[in-house]
Amino acid sequence: MEVDREYMALALKLAEIGYGFTWPNPAVGAVIVRNGRIVGIGYHRRKGEDHAEVLAIKDARGLTEGATMYVTLEPHSFYGLVPPCTDAIIKAKIKRVVIAMLDPNPKVSGEGVRILRENGIDVTLGVMEKEAKFLNRFFYKFHRHKKPYVILKMAVSLDGFVADINGNSKWISNLESRKLVHKMRGEVDAVMVGRKTLIRDNSLLTPRHVFPARVPVRIVSGRNFSKDIFHLDFFKEGGEKWILTTEDAHIQNTPTDVKIIRYGRREIDFNAFLDYMKGKEMLSLLVEGGPRLASSLLKQGVVDEIIIFKSSRILGSGIPVFQINNKNLAGEFSLYETAEIGDDVMLRYIKNGTLD
Repeated sequence: MEVDREYMALALKLAEIGYGFTWPNPAVGAVIVRNGRIVGIGYHRRKGEDHAEVLAIKDARGLTEGATMYVTLEPHSFYGLVPPCTDAIIKAKIKRVVIAMLDPNPKVSGEGVRILRENGIDVTLGVMEKEAKFLNRFFYKFHRHKKPYVILKMAVSLDGFVADINGNSKWISNLESRKLVHKMRGEVDAVMVGRKTLIRDNSLLTPRHVFPARVPVRIVSGRNFSKDIFHLDFFKEGGEKWILTTEDAHIQNTPTDVKIIRYGRREIDFNAFLDYMKGKEMLSLLVEGGPRLASSLLKQGVVDEIIIFKSSRILGSGIPVFQINNKNLAGEFSLYETAEIGDDVMLRYIKNGTLD
């Protein structure tokens, strides 16, 4: 029903407000409607605080009997840091609950719907499910597929180069695009860049120009780290820093606040590294590497999403965006959305099956 989509769209907008702040919980929004009017709204703010459903019930101030609740994720049904939301919904005498998606967490996974229906509440599933899964794609991938979600971000010129012939790549994209990337950094668990890109750009990889939801772990990957690299700004900045390298790589004079992680021999085993992240309950990784790192990740099949910021600049010649042979990316990824970011165009591709 179009009315259901209208209210669910509002619930999704509410959920977005808490996006990144709720880690490792999902972002959830809820709207309560009675007799065609919105009487309560809520969104999950942080782990350990009231969930969206409870906040919406409180906001309704007793006007919940016979009402309909729209919620972006199946209400949870177990005692954790907060009581079950299903209990609150039943107590509020809500008549109907419209849910965008089932909770992939095996602790819930249909149990919330079962409890609501057993208590006489009409439940509708799947309204704007695609949008809800995308919003909580980190949470969904982690619980459904048991791996962190990997985003590969690339900035390319209009003619398809990530850097000029000399390797210079700074500011291919515009300021608005760079601000959006900083926002992304503040929403993920970790940000990674390749060694050569770090040396060339001297990037901090910190979320700046925005109010970040949190500060990610910053990772540089590669081999053959000389002591000169540790003079870069990346290593002078505070916060958690990792070097991801191979088992046989020799690294000298590592700063005491830098953690060295080794997977693979001649090349980094990114699948094993993602298992390591999973063990630390890290749900997401943003990769801002160059073509070599991008190609390694794509060859190993660990990329879930590709974001390309296509600039209006023309370089004429340079380093191509991908360096992959015999790899049919078009068959593996589908265009999810495009957006104009100033005079740049953002293209977002998602790997087929990731959100199934």
